[in-house]
Amino acid sequence: MRLFRVKWNRWFAGLIISLAFFALTGCASEYIPQNFLQSNSRAAQAAADLFYWIFWVATVIFILVEGLLVYFVLRYQRRAPEEHPEQYHGNTRLEVTWTLIPALILVVVFAATIRTMGETGPTNPPGEGIKIDVFGHQWWWEMRYNDGQVSTASELHMPPNQVMNITLRSENVIHSFWVPRIMGKTDTMPGHENVTWLMTDQPGTYDGQCAEFCGTQHANMLFRVIVHNTPEDFQTWLRNQSAPPVEPAAGSLAARGKEIITNPKYFCTTCHTIQGTTAVGVTGPNLTHFASRTCFAGCMFENNKENLRNWLSSPGTMKPGNIMAQVLSQLNPGDPLHPLKPDEVEALTAYLESLR
Repeated sequence: MRLFRVKWNRWFAGLIISLAFFALTGCASEYIPQNFLQSNSRAAQAAADLFYWIFWVATVIFILVEGLLVYFVLRYQRRAPEEHPEQYHGNTRLEVTWTLIPALILVVVFAATIRTMGETGPTNPPGEGIKIDVFGHQWWWEMRYNDGQVSTASELHMPPNQVMNITLRSENVIHSFWVPRIMGKTDTMPGHENVTWLMTDQPGTYDGQCAEFCGTQHANMLFRVIVHNTPEDFQTWLRNQSAPPVEPAAGSLAARGKEIITNPKYFCTTCHTIQGTTAVGVTGPNLTHFASRTCFAGCMFENNKENLRNWLSSPGTMKPGNIMAQVLSQLNPGDPLHPLKPDEVEALTAYLESLR
């Protein structure tokens, strides 16, 4: 009996510790970017409803099975050294019952899952809408509108209550496009086009993430979905993105920055495009309206002057492994982590901040 009490106390202590850890998972902040249960679209809500339904079915089964297990352990425990429990060698009716019931439950779960996938799957949009192309790079997302006439990075803009028909492509390795609070995951694969769609009637900003390991900066391959208040607001944004940027004033610090960024010596034109200039590269993000974006570097940093200055000063430190750091290191082999001079950084910062 003493041995049983010791074992019982250990089991009970383990149970309490496990429940404590389980309870701590609920101590996160109210807003969790990758929590699809905080749904803001019909597709995400359908997935959340399916999850909750399966969760409660599984909870009932768990309580029933574990409850019976504990009951039989306590009820039929060995109470004396010479005591032997009654032996059973099979019960066909009981065995058929506990085989059929789980099988039927799995059939119902499978049917509910297939139904939800059919209603909200990436290949089943609720209608035709605005077509855009999304490209997965290492490690940032590119969005192209109007057959490529408008290109932006790390931000997907859309109107409320309209379908966005998205064609997904990859330029390198497999990525996975995921906006947890709006839509499920869809892979982007080199040499193959995939499709998905987004739709929500709730304006706001929603976080997206690459959900497939794609290299050293996979965790920092982020993006944002910005749902405008009205369709007119979205069209205004799209028109502004189609226009060339405003020219900096002659002799200004921004004008000096434009001279640097269009000078082949600095390699900027090799990778970036700025409409109306000699910069026509396609390897890196289009910078035509860089200052209108809320984030940069795969949405790893907020787009403000301090972060931009730090990025230009040492891109390899801010986001190790990125192509820009590797290219710019040629400018200063003696200190490859700081390729640009302070005055060049200030001029480039001023120019990029003017690109609205």
